[in-house]
Amino acid sequence: MQNTLTRQVLPTQFWVLVGFFLFAFPLSSFAQAFDLTVAQDGTGNYTTVQAAINAAPAGRTTPFTIFIKNGTYRERVTIPVNKPFLQLTGESVANTRITYNQANVPSFPGNTSTVIINASDITAVNITFENFWGESPQALAMYTTGDRIAFKNCRFLGGQDTVQLNSQVGNRNYFKDCYIDGVVDFIFGAGRGVFENCIIYARTRRDGGNGGYITAANTQPGQPYGFVFRNCLIPENRGTTTYTLGRPWQNDLGSTPTDRSHTKVVWLNTTMGSSIKPAGWQVWDAGTVTSVIQYAEYKSRDFSGNLVNISQRVPWSIQLADADTMNYTRAAVLGNWNPCSVLPNFCTSTPAPIAVSNFLALKGTATAPSTLQWNISWPIGGVQYQLFRSSVRRGTYAPVYTTTSTVATNINFGTTDPIPAPGTTYYYYVRASKAGLATHVTDTLQVSSMPTILTTGSFQAFLQGGSQPSAAQNILVSGENLMAGLVITPSANFQVSVNGGSTWASSAILTPSANGIVASTTLSVRLNAASVGTYTGSLGLTSTGAATVSLSLNGTAQAAALPQSFPLLWWPMARTNQDSAAVRSSAVTGSIPTFRKFVISSGSAAATIPPYSTRYGQAFAPTADGGWTTALGGPGGNLNRTYYEQFTVTPNGTTPVRVDSVSFTAYVTGSTSNTKMAVVWSRSGFAADSADVSGGTGPGGMLPGTANAGFTTPVFLGTQAAYRLAFAGASGMTLQAGQRLTFRVYFSCGSTTTTTRFATLKNVLVKGEAQVITGTRRAASTRLQLYPNPATAEALLVHPVATQETTITIYSPMGQRVATIFCPVGSQQTLLDLQHLASGQYLVRYSNGTTQFTAKLIKQ
Repeated sequence: MQNTLTRQVLPTQFWVLVGFFLFAFPLSSFAQAFDLTVAQDGTGNYTTVQAAINAAPAGRTTPFTIFIKNGTYRERVTIPVNKPFLQLTGESVANTRITYNQANVPSFPGNTSTVIINASDITAVNITFENFWGESPQALAMYTTGDRIAFKNCRFLGGQDTVQLNSQVGNRNYFKDCYIDGVVDFIFGAGRGVFENCIIYARTRRDGGNGGYITAANTQPGQPYGFVFRNCLIPENRGTTTYTLGRPWQNDLGSTPTDRSHTKVVWLNTTMGSSIKPAGWQVWDAGTVTSVIQYAEYKSRDFSGNLVNISQRVPWSIQLADADTMNYTRAAVLGNWNPCSVLPNFCTSTPAPIAVSNFLALKGTATAPSTLQWNISWPIGGVQYQLFRSSVRRGTYAPVYTTTSTVATNINFGTTDPIPAPGTTYYYYVRASKAGLATHVTDTLQVSSMPTILTTGSFQAFLQGGSQPSAAQNILVSGENLMAGLVITPSANFQVSVNGGSTWASSAILTPSANGIVASTTLSVRLNAASVGTYTGSLGLTSTGAATVSLSLNGTAQAAALPQSFPLLWWPMARTNQDSAAVRSSAVTGSIPTFRKFVISSGSAAATIPPYSTRYGQAFAPTADGGWTTALGGPGGNLNRTYYEQFTVTPNGTTPVRVDSVSFTAYVTGSTSNTKMAVVWSRSGFAADSADVSGGTGPGGMLPGTANAGFTTPVFLGTQAAYRLAFAGASGMTLQAGQRLTFRVYFSCGSTTTTTRFATLKNVLVKGEAQVITGTRRAASTRLQLYPNPATAEALLVHPVATQETTITIYSPMGQRVATIFCPVGSQQTLLDLQHLASGQYLVRYSNGTTQFTAKLIKQ
């Protein structure tokens, strides 16, 4: 082939090293007969990869072959443990893509990988595995747990944590002539991996981060090998992000000597440039024990073929001698498994294909053009790149930029282009070609100036009672490229507010900025009908040239006033787990929550978190020092119905008690790895019934149906935040004399460290209404209620729903303002910190800009 580089090279010459990356199975290798064929156009046995895997026989001891024709397969694929010896062959690596966009976010806190390989003896050739979520959070393209898994001529595209080799028993993985890219820890895990002649592309970060890490191995103690990179290339990125070769996952402050990883990563004959930091490697944190880490290099070279300056490498890393390299041959690392035998010529390199990666279009502004960037996966000189543009997706495209790579090391390309005029869109693709090689045409991207209205959230049924409007529900509204105002119009009898409920109207207009942007705005909606009845309709959002957005509205207006909600039981959790007698309603009995399989924090130096504190509240975990792994007897990252804290609400007389909601502040200290929370309740002590809470609010407002604190739809905990959850819809439930409400709060945590991870609960407040008689409600004597009063360190103020203008101010007897608190929009209770106040009487004033209420407070 014209201008292709050979693989027969000398180890001291850069061009020789580049030759290792020129490979691809020739078309003649596809002449074999395959057991199954996957084709999106219906010309094969199946149209999805997962369907073919499902059809493959279980328990094979000889290869079962699956051919995947060119196509973009947007699916998540799992090869189960009972399907060994599968061989997947793509028609071409540039055009056979298995891709998905799942990330470790609150709505999906599980395994995010596009492809999961749990079986052993799996081979993949000429396939791109991709997770195109972005640069963070964790979003895997490949996750392996089996043994003897081999890849050749494959691409792995991702951001954070692209490839995980998850086995912790030395299971083996082999990557031959592959391309792997990412930005953070993008090759990680506890398994054993050999990477031969691979391109490891540490990309320039788009999220503004100025640093990254290539590997994050957590090699387990006693394992002789972790990751070994042989004759690999780390190309230069675009110059604004620098990387270390690795950092030691699970060798940190939270690790103990028994579970601390003994990370092992070795780079042999690697070509690298200024994208790699002079220090080469780094610790995880101040608790890293470097004496158990083996970070090593052998003859790392720059792009001129000179040995890399290692004078600034961390002192605990190793530079190997010639004799040491015998310990890192393919056979030494992989033992009795020879991946070269899985297919003919599997370990023989052939000319590299043209494969464009990371094609990106970033829209500019009125004063700056759009930016279009891409890189080639395997370095090849003499490739021509043409950027094509059209104003119609299926219209006529014309080249707007052409360039040719002069040398193979030029892998990053890009240009700029003016943004489209208002109301129009530009569509782009890149065509990469060279005589003698197959041309690669990328997906089509768009840069749009079309007016667009965006919304986040939906509405549940509204309930209006008496002469009062319903409670407000919120969504987020924004706009892009708008040429006129964003008009918001609800159906008759519904009202909207764009200022947090300070003013309400039958319609509203959001005015875009000069560049057509309406920033994300909280839009409140309520039902305020003049007569009793059922109401349905929609909320319309319109703007000139934009597609109309319509959201369903429905609600009921009843003659009877809505039930009022007051505190029944409050567990502050600051000093003990006893509820507050001062707040407790006279209609219910006091109670102390109980654990099952959770224990309170020991508060030791290893635990670091006290069992009770004003900062965290109550701290607990499966172990007293904060461990959650299944090896320690915990649930790990999955909720388990045997791990919970249980609370009870019991009427103490003959008068019914209505219970509607529970609120609390929750958090898992030191981790966001599968930190889930759910609440389930029962009237029979879970003997004959069980029900999930019916949703509520969290730090971002209304909880979505996919993460509403139900057991199978748990909340994903991040920072310390308050949640309010409804037990049984808006009306709640009524407990008759002799009945009891039992609710359980479940937690999980996927962190594999053995200390310092604690579930925390603070200010657990059950609300409802005592003395319920014939459906009427007890009248509230005041709009503000303080519990306890007198108070010592803190008091809970129950107040009307806070708007954007709401403040709480505390005044001394002399009229001096001693404290001001700004209430979160939608809150109905605020905890007042009184520790800085002297003993005496104070005045507490609640103001929402239009009305105000006051209450007396006594500080003891």
